[in-house]
Amino acid sequence: MSIKIGIDASRALKDKKTGVEQYAFHIINKIVRTGHDARFILYCQNEPNQWLRELGERKNVEIKHLRWPFKFFWTQGRLSLEMLFHAPDVLFIPASAMPLIHPKNTVAAIHDLGFKRYPEAYKKRQRIYLNWSTKFAVRHAQKIITISDFSKREIVKYYGADKAKIAVAHLACDHERFRVINDRQKIQNILLKHKITRPYILFVGRLEKKKNVAGLIKVFILLKCRGALQCASTTKSVKLILAGMPGYGWEEAENIIRENNLQNDIIITGYVPDEDLPYLYNGAELFLFPSLYEGFGLPILEAMACGVPVIASNTASCPEIGGEAAVYIDPRNHQEIADAINRILSDNNRRHSLIARGLERVKDFSWRECGRAAMDIVINL
Repeated sequence: MSIKIGIDASRALKDKKTGVEQYAFHIINKIVRTGHDARFILYCQNEPNQWLRELGERKNVEIKHLRWPFKFFWTQGRLSLEMLFHAPDVLFIPASAMPLIHPKNTVAAIHDLGFKRYPEAYKKRQRIYLNWSTKFAVRHAQKIITISDFSKREIVKYYGADKAKIAVAHLACDHERFRVINDRQKIQNILLKHKITRPYILFVGRLEKKKNVAGLIKVFILLKCRGALQCASTTKSVKLILAGMPGYGWEEAENIIRENNLQNDIIITGYVPDEDLPYLYNGAELFLFPSLYEGFGLPILEAMACGVPVIASNTASCPEIGGEAAVYIDPRNHQEIADAINRILSDNNRRHSLIARGLERVKDFSWRECGRAAMDIVINL
């Protein structure tokens, strides 16, 4: 008789996906297609979308829409009830807290511990819940999957987890979407749609404190004051594009933009649809990622896959992910970041060397391998 694997698919259904939701989406997609003789039950809080309905058409997949009358506590309330009365052989939680009631064989993903390292970047109630849910997973999950060696070290450091209990499965970018695009007119059309003109430096991610967005803007001001916002390919002044939704601490960055009259130099796009994002990468002169804390740093790979040189933080997981294909900077040293940007903008040879190394680096990361690794953990409990 085949093993029955339950997976919480609730976060994978979100329309506006951040890194955690992207992980849930891709890992579920790959796990159910690994070819193992297993039955899958995908649990969701909201009405299944087209993607989930199509997965449900597979013979080995069942979709369970677990209705719940309240906005909150679906995991601890409704999913716990499902586990009490209809528990699968194994439960996999890719992107949420574990339910209070769960089968003994439960695998939980813990992505990062940003709330521990940078508590000021989170609201108090977020910190309390994240700390509780992480501690609960470390204690009660049979196995933990995390997304980088850096995150594994963090979990051991802050929660005293057994190293043998934690497996690392690196994320990947979607190589079908994130690639070098040669259709210059299509790129231009997408940029116009988002009111973007070239040349520009690109940042992608939630606009929040731990991403160091205020610091990024201060670097841009420093370059502007030095008259260094020029690139080798054009005499036009370089702009800064912030592609993402505002998050906790965004007000500080917004005030800096307003106080320095940078509304015409810094473009805030808001959420960029998945289908448009590769075009924004392809149009950029460089990708700047001075984040203070990352469990993985998926935009680093996305930029590299699109043929864009990358400058990233020398902290957290960024060097692990970028390898030797990125330029690394101290995210708190504005002068160092400005110098790194200036060198790439003014030196085409350096730029092309970074692009070539980046295109090679992304080949080391695959959602297929990530899914296979997760499936091996689940079936070998």
